Amino acid sequence: MRPISPYFLAAFLLAALPAISAGAADPDQRAEEERPSVEQLVRLFDTVVFGSEFRAVSAVSAIRKWKTPLRVIVREYGEIVTRLAGGRVSRRMEQQSLSEKYLTYVQRHLSTLADLTGLKTQDVTKTRWPANFIINFVPPLQMANPDLADVPRGILQRLAAQGGCYFLAWPDDTGKTLLKAVIVVNKARTAAKTNHCVLEEMTQSLGLPNDANPSWPSIFSNTGTVSRLSWSDRVLIQALYDPRMTPGMARKSALETARRIFTEHLAK
Repeated sequence: MRPISPYFLAAFLLAALPAISAGAADPDQRAEEERPSVEQLVRLFDTVVFGSEFRAVSAVSAIRKWKTPLRVIVREYGEIVTRLAGGRVSRRMEQQSLSEKYLTYVQRHLSTLADLTGLKTQDVTKTRWPANFIINFVPPLQMANPDLADVPRGILQRLAAQGGCYFLAWPDDTGKTLLKAVIVVNKARTAAKTNHCVLEEMTQSLGLPNDANPSWPSIFSNTGTVSRLSWSDRVLIQALYDPRMTPGMARKSALETARRIFTEHLAK
């Protein structure tokens, strides 16, 4: 497996995102029937698939997506703090029993994404293959812990600095097919932000890694805390995993293919 591609190193959720007030209608639900135009969808697809979140990182020029089944494992960690001599403090991350709410978030979103992509899921305990889609809920000061992912510590520190959540993903040697993803979520956040964070990172780690700013509610927006996919989100995911959108397809051909797919969806 090649070293991690910088293209997929992104912290997509800032710490200052507003929470949904109690009793307020989900903005995604209010706009559920909104239908962007074909050209708006094409531009959004271009941004989230081929854009780059970092100036120093070159955007990819071809489609990357999963072909293998997702073998998901969800882990939760706590933190053991020890006071040392001289006023020093030692912090150690330790795995603990998984909270039911975190498992519920993952199960709900995984079911939705599997339906939209057609990707299979496998029980890690029933296959000889290791987990390839790893979701970690950790204390905020452990988000850069090197035990979470085998990448340079500086990369993890840069991603963790936002205080929200992030993912890393590895393609195969051809750079066309994704083989592994690691998601890290700050479990100190509110329930609404955590749920949003899980959905956002799971969605973007499937090959739609970049943020955008559409005028309608979207999981790809860098504002808001929607907890379910809008119509346009679902259409973008389905377009990427349409059989006509092949791994390695060049950007120009991919956008032409996406335009045909979006036209078909709007015709329905």
